[in-house]
Amino acid sequence: MKKIFFIIFLFFISAQFLFAQAPTQAEIDKMMKDANALMKKYGGDTMVNKALKDAGEQQKQIAGATKNSPNKPGVSSYTDPGAYGNVDNWKFPSKNTTLLASIPKKVFTETELVNFLNDLFNQLSKKFTPGVATSVQKIAAKYKNDGDKMGDAAVTGWYSNYQEEALLLMIKASANNPDNGLLLNNCAALLNMAGIEQKAIPILKYVLQSFPNNSMLLNNMGQAYAGLGELDTAMVYLGRCMRIEPEHPEACGTAGFIEESRGHTEKAVEYFEKSIKSGYSKTVDLKLRKLKKGRRIANLVRPRIKLPEYFNQFKYDLPSQCISTNDAVRSDAEHNAFRKMIALQGQKYGAMYGELAQKQMQKGMEIMNAGGVGRKLNKYEFIANPFYEQCQIMAGEVLDEYKKELSEFHNKTLKVFTSDMAAVEKEYQRKHQEMMGAFALRCPSGEGASHANCATDEEICAAKDELANTYLPKFAYLTEEMQKKGKLIYNTYFDELVYWHYLSLNPVSKDNFRMQYYAFIMKYMEMMGGICQTKIIKPCEFKSATLTKESNSIKEYDCPIDVELGIGIGKIQLNCEKFSIRAGEGVIFEFEKDFKTKKSTLSVGIGVKFELGIKAGPVKAMVGVKAAESVFITFDGNNGISDVGLENEVKTTGHITGVIKESVGIGSKFGINSGWDFNEGPLKGILK
Repeated sequence: MKKIFFIIFLFFISAQFLFAQAPTQAEIDKMMKDANALMKKYGGDTMVNKALKDAGEQQKQIAGATKNSPNKPGVSSYTDPGAYGNVDNWKFPSKNTTLLASIPKKVFTETELVNFLNDLFNQLSKKFTPGVATSVQKIAAKYKNDGDKMGDAAVTGWYSNYQEEALLLMIKASANNPDNGLLLNNCAALLNMAGIEQKAIPILKYVLQSFPNNSMLLNNMGQAYAGLGELDTAMVYLGRCMRIEPEHPEACGTAGFIEESRGHTEKAVEYFEKSIKSGYSKTVDLKLRKLKKGRRIANLVRPRIKLPEYFNQFKYDLPSQCISTNDAVRSDAEHNAFRKMIALQGQKYGAMYGELAQKQMQKGMEIMNAGGVGRKLNKYEFIANPFYEQCQIMAGEVLDEYKKELSEFHNKTLKVFTSDMAAVEKEYQRKHQEMMGAFALRCPSGEGASHANCATDEEICAAKDELANTYLPKFAYLTEEMQKKGKLIYNTYFDELVYWHYLSLNPVSKDNFRMQYYAFIMKYMEMMGGICQTKIIKPCEFKSATLTKESNSIKEYDCPIDVELGIGIGKIQLNCEKFSIRAGEGVIFEFEKDFKTKKSTLSVGIGVKFELGIKAGPVKAMVGVKAAESVFITFDGNNGISDVGLENEVKTTGHITGVIKESVGIGSKFGINSGWDFNEGPLKGILK
């Protein structure tokens, strides 16, 4: 991870050097003050500490390096982002035919590359401050010519005001490790940043032989040619880069300046907008606002999270608590069905997680077998979103808070809940024993004992139910409070966890983000399955039931109320489960109240509905036609909106109770929270 961090850091700076805006002294002082404050806050994290320390110097070094640079875009004394007077002065250098002619025409062999790098090392050693080359030799000896360590030290040195030593150290590291593509790329990037582009190009050409479709290399090559004023060749390489990564920030930014210099304003704006989407640049922003008056970048910069699969945590409503012995059958079935559903969902996401884990393991084995070098670079591997380091810190801190809340829930909340439930259970059992003891005293045993005062089975059952119904609400209250606290953790952190991990892991590693995303979902499913519980006290007569998708309601007893009235183009229905009224032709109105779930649904739409029914004792006959499209709103038990969506259906029905039943239809229903439910009709699969 450390090496990848350095590559990312260097990669993002290499091309932006062309457009770097020199900060004022006040800005530098503020940056240094902010960096020191952050270092104190995150002093325990070595990598973050060093990154923040280097960041304060970054703009300072770039400002110093650009003082004597050619007139490249961004090299200006302009400091006010609110005025655009100097934007038009940003121009590419004239085509440097002399330096371009000095670039070797052929692609080097490995031996020729090593000789080229050693020769370059000697040339620069003579130009630089005396003693620099000797210092570099000592550093190389200290690291025993380890290319990775020397490369990391070179990057650190570049941003710590040791640019001559850093450049020589990187060249020496590359000469000693000509098979390390990443090291060679970084060497070329430093040469670009140093304004020695003609020496970077032969190195990049050599690496491109092995990695012709790597966007990082192609971008650096394009930037090198742009720095020499060879804009046509620069666009060739930048174009190849953007075909692989259409919104590459540096490639798009430079391409935009090239197109703008050619008078192609619309094309320039297109490139600038793509650049801003992936990485903010002040110069790109200013030029974009200059070319397109009133242009706002919020919609370009705002993160766009693309989740692997849509997951709505709020649609997993826990079954209602058992608060009466009359609820026992329903509650038992609902809780069993919910836990089964949660288990299946957990297995589904677990399988996807496992598939990605296997893929990552195979990838790791391939890297190990290749020795970690010389392998093909993935186009996403060394690319980070804007504010990458900040996103990593935020992801880590939110994850820590989330884990702390989970730990407190398991170690404190659940322990208190278990203790409270045990106390109520103990009190209930004591009352139950006292009650049963009183019944026993009324019915003495032994020869000659009178049973006249013995309680009947019905009386005992009624007393048991009454006692249970006194304590079940207490159990339900304790359970609901525990469930609320558990769900609150996920309601608070789930979206934020996904947000920050997306920004820190995507597109650096899309598979790692997906694995983390599935891990959060599995943890949520585990919690929901664990807290899906209720205290059930069974009545004297208890017949277990199974809740299925096709049967979402369970009748414990025959309902004494069953009223259904057909009224021409409408129908009114009332029983123990629900009340509903439907009416209309042309404009259709429906309202339904479910007494069990406490939910109400209001639906208004267009179409035709015709239902006519008659009931005589146990026999009921109905016929109906429905062709409608409607908007529905579902209200929960507290009259809050729980779902909104669209429904369309074409259906014919006809049945007589106990004789015949027919229903043919096709339609679909889409709700924001309930998801998509599609009935494909009876002809599904007839045509392959």
